[in-house]
Amino acid sequence: MIGVCRGQSSLNTTLLAYRLLGCDILARQAAQGWGAKVTERLAHDLRAAFPEMKGFSPRNLKYMRAFAEAWTDAEFVQQAVAQLPWGHNLVLLDRLNTETERRWYIARTLEHNWSRNILGMQIETRLLELGAGFAFVGRQVLLDVGGDEFFIDLLFYHLKLRCYVVIELKGGKFKPEHLGQLGFYLTSVDRQVKSEQDNPTIGLLLCKSKNKIVAEYALGDKTRPMGIAEYKLLESLPAELQTTLK
Repeated sequence: MIGVCRGQSSLNTTLLAYRLLGCDILARQAAQGWGAKVTERLAHDLRAAFPEMKGFSPRNLKYMRAFAEAWTDAEFVQQAVAQLPWGHNLVLLDRLNTETERRWYIARTLEHNWSRNILGMQIETRLLELGAGFAFVGRQVLLDVGGDEFFIDLLFYHLKLRCYVVIELKGGKFKPEHLGQLGFYLTSVDRQVKSEQDNPTIGLLLCKSKNKIVAEYALGDKTRPMGIAEYKLLESLPAELQTTLK
């Protein structure tokens, strides 16, 4: 077994098995060459030996190899990487190219308990690359309403517009109930957070649809326009915000 496999005793069982298999594939490919169809033959052998077990497709074995190759720091794997489900790790492998980026998103995921969809949205939007005027308030901001707890994905304050901006991230397609949830958050922020000098809170609902990031905006007050159609990101924002987003 090659060096990247050392020091794995604290990994959870699934990731331990996957990383060991990944290390084995790397060792076999190093010995036999990349054209030896190692993953295909190993997938066939494993499925024949363990027909009741799933997860041994050539595609998944290639992910195991990539997982073992990406993480050579066994201590960090034990302390952080192994705390994430396999699905989260696939997102990190697919969408990020450097270990530095992966470490940053792992830390944020563990800190804020992001789901797989939210992690993917965070990577794709890069926090929307917000321009000048936005002051970051917090992630997963707690709202206590009548003793029940609710959490806002992202909360900003826009210095020029003098208002709070609530951003909710949804991993799937837009649904009408998303606007209801966002409207509830806007009303809660207006009543609990904003001061008399602040303008009414603005809400941004970001959804993923047809493999593109789309945005919906909604305002807490029903007398104001509520966007429910799908638009490209900048086209869907209030006009005064379009110039502040890159």
